Parts: sequence; C-alpha cells; structure tokens
Amino acid sequence: MTAQRDKADSPAPPQAATAGVPLDASNVSAGAPTTEPVATTEVRRAQRNAWSIFLRKPAVWVFGTLLAFMVLVAVVGPFLVGSPVSTEHPRLQPPGGEYLLGTDSLGRDYLARVVHGARVSLIVGFAVALLCMTIGILIGSLAGYLGGAMDVIMVKLAEFFQVLPGIVLALVAAALLGANPVVLVLILALTMWPGVARIVRAESMRIAQLGYVESARAAGFKGPRIIWSDVIPNAMPPVLVATSMTVGRAILIESGLAYLGIGDANNPSWGALLNSAQSYMRDGWWLAVAPGACIFLVVLAVNMLGDALNDAYNPTIGRVK
Repeated sequence: MTAQRDKADSPAPPQAATAGVPLDASNVSAGAPTTEPVATTEVRRAQRNAWSIFLRKPAVWVFGTLLAFMVLVAVVGPFLVGSPVSTEHPRLQPPGGEYLLGTDSLGRDYLARVVHGARVSLIVGFAVALLCMTIGILIGSLAGYLGGAMDVIMVKLAEFFQVLPGIVLALVAAALLGANPVVLVLILALTMWPGVARIVRAESMRIAQLGYVESARAAGFKGPRIIWSDVIPNAMPPVLVATSMTVGRAILIESGLAYLGIGDANNPSWGALLNSAQSYMRDGWWLAVAPGACIFLVVLAVNMLGDALNDAYNPTIGRVK
C-alpha cells in the first residue's frame, strides 16, 4: 500500500505534444529537443545533394569554365592589352598576325576594345542581377511570410514596377542624366526585380507552413529571425536559378541599348561595338563577329548554368511520365 501511495503521489512525466498541436513557448525547456534541428538537417542534406548533382554535370564544367574565362578576361584583360582609343594602327586590318582581332575604321586595336567592352557588359549584367536578387529577397520574403496587408502592398508594388518599360525608361534617363552605366544598372534593376520577388514570395509562403518553422514560432523566435535563418536560406535554390537568368537578360538589354547609341564612347560595351560595326559589314566583317560572339557565349553559358541548377534542384521536371 505504501509503494502504491508513493507512486500515485509522484509527479507525472511530461507528455509529448500531440501531432498537429504546436508546442507553447513556455513549455519548451532549454534541453528539450525540437523538430527544428532534424528538419533543418534534412533540408541542408538535400541541398548538398543537389549541389553535388549540379557539379557532376558535364555542361556545368564546360560552360562554367567558359564563363569564368570571360570574367577573368574582363578583370585582368584590360591590364594586358593596349589602349582601346589609340588610333596609331593601320585602318581595317583583318584578324591575324600582330592584330589578333584586327583593327577598326579609325585604326584602333579591336582586341583592346573587345576586352574593355567585356568589363562594361559583365559589370552591368552581374550588378543588375545582384540588385534584383537583393530587392526580390527582401520584398518577396516579407510578403510571403507575413501575408495579409503586407502581402497585398508588396504585390501591388511589384506589379507597378513590372509594367514599367525598362528600355523606354533607360532612354529617358540617358537623355536627362547622360549615358551613365550606374543609371542604366539602377533602371534595369528597378524594372526586373519583380520576377525574382514573385519566386521568393511563393517559396516563403510554402516554407512558412513547414514543421521546423512552426517549431521556431513555438519556441518564441520572432519573425525577422525566422525569415533570416529559415525562410531565406531554404528559398535560395529557385532564387539562384532566376538570378542566373537575369544576368543574361540584363546583358542582352544593355547590349540592345548600347546598339541604339546609349553608352559611353570612351568605354564601349559589346553592344556599342556592334552599333559601330554596322556601317562596315562588308569591309570589316570581324567588327561585328567578335562582340556578337562574346554576347552569345556569355548569355549561353549563364543560361545553361541556370538550367543545370534548376535540373539539380528539380530533378522530376521535364521527365516523361
């Protein structure tokens, strides 16, 4: 009887939370395990597997090497070639011999002009993509995680900027402020970020309903901490894919604007070189081939890397059922 009485008077062990009922923050002890570490570990393991699949693709090595070479040319090349504005060379010399890419109509070394143009085109492309990703992550994560009025405001803001014609705005800005690459980057970023923001918003809405996010809320973590540590890292794979596509789009748009005459004549981009080459298509065919091939190869490399990354994180897309 005494043993039974002591057993009845002893405190009952803590009961585990039932499925579907979140734990209260006051009931979570410091040493009690939660589902957050397990879920986070699983997500990180899946991301590492996707990156390993991505790096094993032959296309990644081919086009990644090509893109790295182009970036290296843009960074180091201007220090290894001559001046892009010097006119001390013979006019319209074909490629070969002393002039690897020939000379233009004013006697300027075309290799130097193409190498210097790489810096302008790639800086514009990657800067626009970086700004689009930053703005898209900030606005999309807030809209998707918080929802409600914040979601409505962010969506309407994205729709407003999405309907703005980037090329027309760039033309107006060039007429008012001059052909400044910084202005061009800002204009393109302001008109291209909604695409990234929509992807981040959709991913944030999905991630906000997962178990480890619910556990973080139950443990008492605030919204900004959850967005920074859980939502944004797990939404990055599709964001990186969209950002890689933005690089190619920005380079093409910048080349098109430069082809229309918007650009710095002393620091021409590949598009500006194409614009100046259109009057010499018969006598100086190489003037259009070199910058056109560079634009084609860079955009192709970026798009192929983006497709490979998308296939690695979404292996079932495109399979025949």
